[in-house]
Parts: sequence; C-alpha cells; structure tokens
Amino acid sequence: MKELYKEHLNKILSVLNKTMQDNEYDEIILYSGEAKTIYLDDNKYPYKVYTNFKYLLPVLKNPHSFMRYKRDEKPELIVFQKVDYWDSQPKELEGEWTEFFNITYYHSLADMKKVLPSNLKNTAFLGEEINRFKDFSFKSLNDYSFIHALHFARTIKSAYEVECMRKANKLASKAHIAARTAFLEGKSELETHLLYLKALSYKEEEVPYTNIVAFDESAAILHYVDYKTHEYEAKSFLLDAGASFRGYHADITRTHVKKGHESFKDLIQAVDESCLNIISKIKINMNYEVLQEQMHLDTAQILADFKFMNISADEIYEKEFTKVFCPAGVGHYIGLQVHDIGNTISDEYGTAHAMSVKHPFLRLNKNIEEGNVFTVEPGIYVIDQLLKNHLGKKEFNWDVISHFRSYGGARVEDSLFVKKDEVENLTRPYLP
Repeated sequence: MKELYKEHLNKILSVLNKTMQDNEYDEIILYSGEAKTIYLDDNKYPYKVYTNFKYLLPVLKNPHSFMRYKRDEKPELIVFQKVDYWDSQPKELEGEWTEFFNITYYHSLADMKKVLPSNLKNTAFLGEEINRFKDFSFKSLNDYSFIHALHFARTIKSAYEVECMRKANKLASKAHIAARTAFLEGKSELETHLLYLKALSYKEEEVPYTNIVAFDESAAILHYVDYKTHEYEAKSFLLDAGASFRGYHADITRTHVKKGHESFKDLIQAVDESCLNIISKIKINMNYEVLQEQMHLDTAQILADFKFMNISADEIYEKEFTKVFCPAGVGHYIGLQVHDIGNTISDEYGTAHAMSVKHPFLRLNKNIEEGNVFTVEPGIYVIDQLLKNHLGKKEFNWDVISHFRSYGGARVEDSLFVKKDEVENLTRPYLP
C-alpha cells in the first residue's frame, strides 16, 4: 500500500498546489474536526473526521488535529494528544504513510494557536468553521476554490482508494454472511444487526451508515432502521449494510428468503439479474442516467413477467408505472462518503451540474469516466403510500401485489470501478 498511497497523496498535493497558485495562497491548513457536545448536556456525539482531511491521510480518530501544507514542501501533521486520566488517549500514529509527513504532537487545546504559524495572512483554512478560528487571522475560512477542486478530484479514484474499497467490500461481505446466518436461524432484526457488528468487531458508530436490517414488509421502507427486538418466523430479509477500510466505504445490499417462498425467491433472482444487466451496459462517456433508464426498462419487464400489472412491459415503462414499484435512483458515487461528493459540479472550479428533472431522486447523472466508482442498486418494492394513488386502476393486478406485500421488497447493490477497458465489480468476488 505504501507506493499506492504515495501516488495518491501526490495527486492531492498537486491539486492543492495548483489551487494555491491560482488563488495566491502560500499554504493551507485542514482541521480534522471535533466531537460535538449534546445541547444542555455533557455527553458528546460520536466524533466523525472531516472528509477532506481523511482524503489526505488515514487519520480517523484524532480530533483537534491539523494538516499543514506549504506549497511544494513536505506536509506537516499536527496531532492533538490530550493528557488526562478521564479518557483513553490516542496512540502515536504509525503506518507506512507516516514517512510522508513531518508529525508533531501537542497536548492542550490552550496551545492550539501556538502550534500554528503566527502569520496566517496567506493561509487557507478548510474544516468546520468553529468559533475558535475566527480570530486566527486566516486569509480565508473554507474558500470554495479548494473545496470544489478537492471534490472534483474525488470523483476519479486513485489506485490506493480503489484498493481500500476492495478491502472494505471484503469486510462487509463477511458481515453480510454472518447476518444472513442469523436470519436463517430465527434471530430478531436487532440480534441480526448486532451479529453484523460482531462480525466486524465494530461499535455501532463505526459503520459507514446506519444498517438497514428489514424483515418481511419492513423492506418496503427504503431506509428502515427500527430493528424489531422480538424473534418471529420472518420469511424474507433485506440487508443494506457496509464497512470501512482507512475511511473508504462499502455499500452492499442483498435480499434473502427462507425455503418455501419460491415466488419471492424468483423475484430476488430477477432483481439480481437486472443488477448484472445494468452493470453490463456501463461504458465510458455514457451518461449515468442511461443506467437509470435501463433499470426502469428491466423493472417494467419484471413487473410484466411476475404479473404485477395487466399490461405489457412496454406500456408499463411508457406510463411510468415502474416508479410506483421502484422510486429510488439506480445508484451514486461512493468513496470517503457513502453518497460521495462531486456529483453536482462539472469541473474543478465548481461549475454547477444540473441534476435530473425526470428522475429527481437520482443522485448522479454525469457522464461516466475512467476512475469512477459508483453503485448500481435496482429494487422492486410494494409501497402502499405510492400504490394508494392508483387504487382501482385495472392496469394493476391487485391480487399479485397483495401476495408480494408481505415480503416488502427486494434490492441488490454492488459497487463498480470503471477501468479503461472493463468494469470491475468490487463486491461480487466476496459476495456473489
């Protein structure tokens, strides 16, 4: 990983060099962030590092730390290491990446101003605008010249980033298998969720997003996170859950069903085949929205094949009835954030990119480029909130819809890395 990381870091430093030169800065300082205190309480929310900070280096659990970079010089990492007996203390940083930074430590927040340069008049600050920095005399706080440049760069993943995401997918796949076993053994939603965490040795705050652990009809709630605590004879199970490696995320969905429910097993298989079909259509320079249309074409065919509708697949698609059963977007960028950044800008200068009008829930509709990593996640759901607008319509086969209602829905989700001559599925090698 050392050489991969070196290339990755140099790419980002090159972006920062150019942005500093273009905007007449001498240096930039990124702040890792800090844990927030709950209102009128002395407890804190779990700490989450500033995303552009962890873009530069895999330091995830060190609040109040700084990365200082002066143009064309070796970057400096200034790490806060609190000294007290109330809390466990972060260890000194180690790893192959540390040789690319000059690393120093400080031990009191009262010394924060002392560890930074005294002259900040040509220094940019990136990070959450905490009140403490307002009198530090930075040239700017969160100049969007830097934010846009970094966010645009993040849409093209380095070899280091992709390797991190491979490892994250491998980790998540192991936990998916553990959760599937728990479901088949009759565990509750909450127990299944906890066994997912156990498989990763994660605390709940360490998952990249809140796990969706949905049995039966709960799968019709796209972001279901209620976790029933009692055990019961569930028929089906939709699991949308991930893992992380060095701050990079996996986002995987699989749907399972117990024996004796052949019709829903066949529906899961059809959605899985749709996922693979959509992936097979990926091409460089194609607009990602084409994949959204392919998902709806596939959905229309599935709805016709399984007799959800009393009309042909062509009519289902033309009348947009697919949106009743598949209201979500086909996927999104993924990386340091599960819904990764850069989808709303067209270049390093932040020129706005218009989002889809036809598909308002589609998070990505830019042209596909070599180096992109994004998800593909088709699904079919029985959502009463959407169906009630069509009650009584003869096009709908209400008997079939009622049959599938108790299963909630089926979704399958993989992450894809776009190479020059092929598309690598980052998920399937570990979770078919």
